[in-house]
Amino acid sequence: MEVPSIFLNRVLVEAAKKNAAYLHLTVGNPPIMRIDNQLVAMGGESIIAGETLNKIMESFMSKDEMVEFKENKEAVLVKDLGGNFRFRINVFYQKNMPAMSIHHIPGVIKSLSDLGLPPAAQNFTNFNSGLLLIAGSHGSGKTTTAASFIEEVNKTSGKRVITLEDPIENLFVGKKSIIEQRQIGRDVKSVADGLNYCLMEDVDMVYLGEIRQDLPIAMPLILELSAGNCLVILEMNVDSSIKAIEKIVNSVDTEFITEAFRYNLADALMGIIVQKLLPKHGGGMVLAAELLLANSAVKSLIREGKVYQLESIMQTSRREGMISMEKSIEELIKSGEVNQQAISESREI
Repeated sequence: MEVPSIFLNRVLVEAAKKNAAYLHLTVGNPPIMRIDNQLVAMGGESIIAGETLNKIMESFMSKDEMVEFKENKEAVLVKDLGGNFRFRINVFYQKNMPAMSIHHIPGVIKSLSDLGLPPAAQNFTNFNSGLLLIAGSHGSGKTTTAASFIEEVNKTSGKRVITLEDPIENLFVGKKSIIEQRQIGRDVKSVADGLNYCLMEDVDMVYLGEIRQDLPIAMPLILELSAGNCLVILEMNVDSSIKAIEKIVNSVDTEFITEAFRYNLADALMGIIVQKLLPKHGGGMVLAAELLLANSAVKSLIREGKVYQLESIMQTSRREGMISMEKSIEELIKSGEVNQQAISESREI
């Protein structure tokens, strides 16, 4: 049997060379790559056996990580493998057999101007306080966008930035700013503990990866932090601005949802970026982005609990820089960057 580490390095390098968004290793299949939103089998590779996959996992996972994996039946890790490549790896079980889903983390953080965001979105780095939500489904590039915001602040401002992540994906080197990256469960016990620390410390900017379980506890702390002299960036796994606000409000137990909570959210919110990656005509992917800016009309609707009317605000506030997802996709179609068939296929996936 081939040495597991050699096999893994080979397929990881091949996936990175082909600019695959994901590499899937599953028993009974050859390595499968996702390229331009299509699943493609890696040529020249054999069907993966269960023993091979177990050996591969043992080659890069520590004893503690193996214990966590066997106890929880899944684990999410970030590893430097295949030379100088960095990967986010989800290990899990399917049909009582191990499996892996691997995402390549680019070594160079893109500038905000290279992402394809609406121009008005770049202004968020000028704020000293408030809450910015970066939303989208899994694989929409939310973390890439958040990293670009952090790096822009790092290059242009002298700020103390703290990230709360699980796991830590992008690595930052301090330039004009101090960037301290804390992994939940390793460097700090919980998201709430990390936020409480930030509330008591000299912190200018906080980034939080997606909060899966502790949102009801974390959200009041986030609003308190962003209402002070701190800029907070929060990732959310939703596909619209309306759903992002509804998720925040609904995360709090019904008996505690008060007018004051909606007022606090409205006061803190700066804006919402919602992302979707679509297959680009001629190859590659292109970003479609919705942008909601928290102007006085938006804040009023949030306070009144009428978030369903936000769509009309985006449609009538184009001069301010707002744009709906529907309009963003429409403009990509008009420019010829994507076609209607690609849009239809993306909605079916």
